[in-house]
Amino acid sequence: MLIAIDGYNFIKQSPELRRLEQIELQKAREGLIERLARYKRLKGQAIIVVFDGGLQGTLAGNRERSRGIEVIFSKPGEKADDVLKRLSAEKRGGITVVTSDRDVALFAEKKGAITIPVSDFAEKMEMAQFYLLKGAENESLSANRSIAPTKKGPSRRLSKSQRKATAAIKRL
Repeated sequence: MLIAIDGYNFIKQSPELRRLEQIELQKAREGLIERLARYKRLKGQAIIVVFDGGLQGTLAGNRERSRGIEVIFSKPGEKADDVLKRLSAEKRGGITVVTSDRDVALFAEKKGAITIPVSDFAEKMEMAQFYLLKGAENESLSANRSIAPTKKGPSRRLSKSQRKATAAIKRL
């Protein structure tokens, strides 16, 4: 599964990365890429990070690889949101979009992509790191346990798209 992340949206929502951004924007981007590279090593997911604006100002935008993470800078005059929308339209169900931008999330969901808010994905990243440090074999054993009683019957069943999204999120 491919994970596409709204880079600046993630940086603005993370207190540590926001502090780095106040020092220097490039340090915040590198900090995000480092976190994502650790997550990629743990989970083996393909990850794309999309940022606004090209570094060199090329008309075609800028793509590079850093620590196994594909980094895309949008073209001049184009926003990262547009790139995320284009990716979700191209990949449809094969992509998970991580953004807290409601417009991008709704567009991606309409195209069949799965969306996750930045805060939820950041929590997933922290839990994966925690389980690695604890040496736990399978983090899903404790994550799937519910406090509420098991409910049965068709009236409580989620819609097909919601079940698909839930299953994809559990795989992260």
